[in-house]
Amino acid sequence: MDPVLSRAVYRKGRNLYLKFGGEEVEYDSKFQLYLQTKLSNPHYKPEISAQCTIINFIVTRKGLEDQLLALVVRKERLDLALLSEDLVT
Repeated sequence: MDPVLSRAVYRKGRNLYLKFGGEEVEYDSKFQLYLQTKLSNPHYKPEISAQCTIINFIVTRKGLEDQLLALVVRKERLDLALLSEDLVT
């Protein structure tokens, strides 16, 4: 997997290739890799984390409540929302 993540490609003639599993595989510059897991708290090696962008899409009830509350406060009491933003930043 490392040659794919590090994009260890080389040119041979007009095409790009990379070594994967001991074989030469033709590489397309438009190639994108998306990995997905059902694990609630996956752990990746530091080498993998350094080469990838990891996005956590976990949504919690508390997080949704906070977002909804912020929208209601902004709509009904803009002065409080602005004060809260000033305190956070």
